[in-house]
Amino acid sequence: MKKADIRARWGTMKVYEHLGIRVVSAGGRRARLRLPWRPEITQPLGYVHGGIIATLADAAAGWALFPEVDRPEGCTTLQMQINFLAPVVNAAMTADARIVRLGRTTALMDVDVRTGRTLCAKALVTYHIKR
Repeated sequence: MKKADIRARWGTMKVYEHLGIRVVSAGGRRARLRLPWRPEITQPLGYVHGGIIATLADAAAGWALFPEVDRPEGCTTLQMQINFLAPVVNAAMTADARIVRLGRTTALMDVDVRTGRTLCAKALVTYHIKR
């Protein structure tokens, strides 16, 4: 997938724009995405809401996969397991995803979400690949 195609695909993901998620890199079966901290994405205790962290992890998994398939518009999340390991307070997050297995109709991605060096969440994400 070319950079122009990635930008075009990103433009269809309005939720990412709304949250402020940005693709730092995508390709080579890996992706890195970044989400700056904003008070609007926190829960009442001031921590970033777990659903926002999960959205970032899911997005990173997708972007590790999209450049590797012919029809990225046909890819969708089948399952995601996420473990929250540390709260995120007033810090930007980075999600690093890598493909563990790329099959014909499914792919498994491993995702680490960090603030600096602190591992905040660990996710395994399974995607369906439409062929």
